[in-house]
Amino acid sequence: MMDCLIAFGSNQGDRERAYEAAVNSLNQHPQVEIVAVSKLHVTAAVGGPGDQSSYLNGAIRLSTTLGGEDLHQLLIQTENDLGRIRLNRWGSRTIDLDLLLYGESQISTPNLTVPHPRMSFRRFVLEPACEIAAEMIHSPSRLTIGQLIEQIETANRRVLCLADGALDETLTEIAAEFGRKFGPVWTLERVDQCDQINGNPMNAVLMAYFASDGSAVDTCWMAAKNFKGPMLELPRDPALARRELFAAVEAIQ
Repeated sequence: MMDCLIAFGSNQGDRERAYEAAVNSLNQHPQVEIVAVSKLHVTAAVGGPGDQSSYLNGAIRLSTTLGGEDLHQLLIQTENDLGRIRLNRWGSRTIDLDLLLYGESQISTPNLTVPHPRMSFRRFVLEPACEIAAEMIHSPSRLTIGQLIEQIETANRRVLCLADGALDETLTEIAAEFGRKFGPVWTLERVDQCDQINGNPMNAVLMAYFASDGSAVDTCWMAAKNFKGPMLELPRDPALARRELFAAVEAIQ
């Protein structure tokens, strides 16, 4: 049996009932056993339209003999059965079920990335998860869920950013807007000496890096892997990178 962690979120309809229905539906599957369920946490919407209602977020720990892709499909089917309609990425929804951890496995397919690529810095994910799975390992960082929440609670409000020369203008523009939006509490600091990244030398709360274009940024990625803490891959498109980065900071607060 594989030990797995699922995130729940809802900001439409009867949110409490949706949580209960999701747990019951998953538990009825012959290859799934619910191990623990967190309480629900009220959280503000992050990253999407500004007029969204608050969310109820929770976490479900389960054991299963299903493979990662099959479990992912079961979550999608459960969402569909409970009335989810997909309109936009960060919009309102009746139910959202995300596969956070599949044991300590790392899965990367066109349809699924595990561990969830943004779970390590999202307070609304980590707080309920910590109630029922504080000791589970987030394999990319080698930190437990409990250590990840401690990191975002105690680290300096610094975001380190690795980028290659082709992104100088993009990063300059993002940094200026970042300062206007989050300063002076937060700072965004470029790290030019990629090979000097070791551990978390600046006690930063997050390491951001731009997606590889197959050239110099690969060196930055190899260096970033030495960073001990939450990490965020940014798209190379400036507008999308800004949106991802700002949503990440909002999720940490």
